Amino acid sequence: MFLLLIVYSTKAQHLTHDVGVFIGPSTIQNDYAKKEGFFDLYAINGLSISLVHYLHFFNVNNRWNSKKGIANHLMVKSEFNFLSKNTFENLGKYTLGTSPEAQKLKAMTGTATISNIAVHGEYYFKDLKDFMFPYSDIKWNPYVSVGFAFSFYTNTLNSTLGDWRSDMTVLPEKYRADGEVAIGSDTALSFSLGAGTRYKLSEKYDVAVNFNSQFFFSDAIDGLQSQHSSNKYNEWIIHLQVGIIYHLNF
Repeated sequence: MFLLLIVYSTKAQHLTHDVGVFIGPSTIQNDYAKKEGFFDLYAINGLSISLVHYLHFFNVNNRWNSKKGIANHLMVKSEFNFLSKNTFENLGKYTLGTSPEAQKLKAMTGTATISNIAVHGEYYFKDLKDFMFPYSDIKWNPYVSVGFAFSFYTNTLNSTLGDWRSDMTVLPEKYRADGEVAIGSDTALSFSLGAGTRYKLSEKYDVAVNFNSQFFFSDAIDGLQSQHSSNKYNEWIIHLQVGIIYHLNF
């Protein structure tokens, strides 16, 4: 994707570019049971790191980019995103007590590591040419975004009661049928919705805050894909990142 954008830009009229680095906490909504409080449901369980490239169009002269046209508000962001190893465990009321199912749930743990290659379209509420002009008085520029990603992931599953691969009875009953556990490495598609803002630090640098929700077209990211009513929904991730952006040209 980065190469395609670079090749395209050599044939266009003064397309401008930014590069940046983002980092922040993430939380994966998954099939492991959680406590019922807000901070338990959305507890941080990973670190999200992104390398990004921006392509914007405010210096291109064509029919759809008049002096204050929509192209003056648009960017295309290409992103490589890595999520550090996320650790999962079953918590809450279903793990309480001494029943066999409660003990099996409590004994389960898992992990997932995810890498994303993504493309986002970002719409900025203030004119980008005015914002990026070196002597502009505009400091803040909020935006909304939508995008798609191709993800590579690796997950694990363990139980303190024994090796589930040789004895499935150490797992809760809802994970024993064929296809209800999917452990290993695989790929998945996802789409995202987000919002954020840039703050102009200097002629060449911006700081940005980005909030993004990533929704997978898969229920196997965490390794569990039971059709039980408590586990039938696909995984999704919340990213909250802070980044530094450098303007390559203007």
